[in-house]
Amino acid sequence: MNLKEIAKTAGVSPSAVSLVLNGKSGVGAQTRAQVSQLLLANGYIIAPRQNNERAKSICFLKLSRHGHLVNGNADFTARIMDAAEKECRRFGYEFRVVVFHSDQFPEILKKLHSNMPDGILLLGTELTREDMPYLSQIPVPLVVVDNLLELEDYSCVDMNNEDASYKIVEYLCQRGHRELGYLYNNLPSSNCTARYQAFREALPKFGLFMPEENVFPVSPVFTDAYMDTLTLLQNRQKLPEALVATNDTIALAASKAILEFGLRIPEDISVIGFDNIQFAAFSVPALTTISVSCTDIGIWAIRLLQDRILYPHSPAVKIQVGTELISRESVRDCRLSAATK
Repeated sequence: MNLKEIAKTAGVSPSAVSLVLNGKSGVGAQTRAQVSQLLLANGYIIAPRQNNERAKSICFLKLSRHGHLVNGNADFTARIMDAAEKECRRFGYEFRVVVFHSDQFPEILKKLHSNMPDGILLLGTELTREDMPYLSQIPVPLVVVDNLLELEDYSCVDMNNEDASYKIVEYLCQRGHRELGYLYNNLPSSNCTARYQAFREALPKFGLFMPEENVFPVSPVFTDAYMDTLTLLQNRQKLPEALVATNDTIALAASKAILEFGLRIPEDISVIGFDNIQFAAFSVPALTTISVSCTDIGIWAIRLLQDRILYPHSPAVKIQVGTELISRESVRDCRLSAATK
């Protein structure tokens, strides 16, 4: 494509294409990114920027406290970051990532002041009440992902835990399960707490009840969750017929322990997880789970942040992306089992 054809494809004037090609100012960030992509795809070499304009950027703060959820739940966080980075480029922003422990929050704030981005995405998976004072010190528009912060006046993008938990209970009930147990993260995030509470609230809507003795705290670390489940199997005469885990890491660890203990999945115990991490489909048996669109979380986070950059005094917005239940081999249909007897 020549320059005139590129201009037509991008919906801009030939002079705008020339400005981008020669590294000159006078073109908006979004247009510059779009035209640059077309120029590079057609073999053009773009000259360095000839002015002192600061490149627009968004900083992704990957906060961890213990790291078991941020780093331990396979590709979940990575998928959010990938989607956010792609959407950043679409809006003409550079995407920077800063990984830090919660103890380093004061130091990170100082560095932000010396190299100010246009906006910040904060991974809130392991965010706690202790971290909240630091959020008010962030000097640029902020959006939190993977934590809804319901009682705080911050814009957030998260999954719909209430709807997802309702789907789990409905699915198990429809397949004839009546005796349920819950594998609960003993280092819970806000999402773990929200989905457990929603699970509890959904039970009576289907005429179900789960006693407290059927709630089993386990570690979020795979090897420790495996040992916790193995200990549970050794010390308890019988487990409920269906176990719901607060995330896939715990579900897969529990499944390993159950199978090694000599029980069958799903014939003896059904197992269901949450997050649809990449290993869920390849486990044996494949894990029934809740699929969360990390892509939607990343995309909506950037779009919301862009709005806050343009309209910094607008009220906080909280977005919950939808979920889907993925039915696989780890949950049996009790109705079919009963029909064959």
